[in-house]
Amino acid sequence: MSHGLSRRSFVAAAALPLIGPAFAQGTVATTLRVGAFTVEPVRDGLFPLEPRMIPGADSEAGRALLREAGLPPAGPSPEPVNAFLVRRGERLWLLDAGCGGVLGPDLGKVPAALVAGGIHLAGIETIWLTHLHADHAGGLLDADGRARFARAELVVQAAEVAYWSDPGSRSRAPAEMGAFFDTALAVLAAYKGRVRQVSGAAELTAGITAVPLPGHTPGHAGVLIEDAGERLLIWGDVLHARILQLPHPEWTVIWDMDGAQAEATRRRIFDRAVVEGLTVAGMHLATHGRIARRGQGYALVS
Repeated sequence: MSHGLSRRSFVAAAALPLIGPAFAQGTVATTLRVGAFTVEPVRDGLFPLEPRMIPGADSEAGRALLREAGLPPAGPSPEPVNAFLVRRGERLWLLDAGCGGVLGPDLGKVPAALVAGGIHLAGIETIWLTHLHADHAGGLLDADGRARFARAELVVQAAEVAYWSDPGSRSRAPAEMGAFFDTALAVLAAYKGRVRQVSGAAELTAGITAVPLPGHTPGHAGVLIEDAGERLLIWGDVLHARILQLPHPEWTVIWDMDGAQAEATRRRIFDRAVVEGLTVAGMHLATHGRIARRGQGYALVS
């Protein structure tokens, strides 16, 4: 389902006020160690998500979950937008890059946060992209539309590049999707010659493997980091609202391009996380944890 996937939806929501306990919910994320890897969440900002953006949550059941979380039943629920800095020794990689200047002044904080943390952007060797939506790829561009990361190679699923590069995809999409195509194409152009396309469960570097998670976009993918018997799955946009979509994995966001496939992917990866005892993190999770079954749904547990 893509009818609501628009820059206008993002920007309108970003103008909503942030309120009370939701703002304090997990605003400081914890650095993770996976064997010799260090994984540092980098907060791009908070996105005020309204129940109408998850149509199933625009219901009494959704309002009850928001109330239980200490939020107004009509929302919004401030949700994090994250990228992840991955280190091993002197090597630096980045998973996604945030919004940049694409979605307003309350987002786009990843580059400044990296610099404030002592990271030289030119020292990042590779940027793995979960997908090419503006809140994940916009930060790759500076204010003039040029490549912000002067030396980095981009790695992205071939299906993702094919979709956003196809004029037919754009012609079939709603007109308001145009800004998303503009951002994706601008990123691919700015990094021309430095875009490596992979397919399926490709090895990204030793110990890190792509995990295809289609539905949100055709080439949406996460990464599985494994070392010394430890594992971390960073699942991209499998969910956008923990308090709503873990208990109700059938609730899709308006930005899922194929809602049925996104739901099937979400259930599959939740079940895999339960069975394998995976630690999980995501671009819209304020913290990390493990997944447990709770009735007909799931929960994030420490």
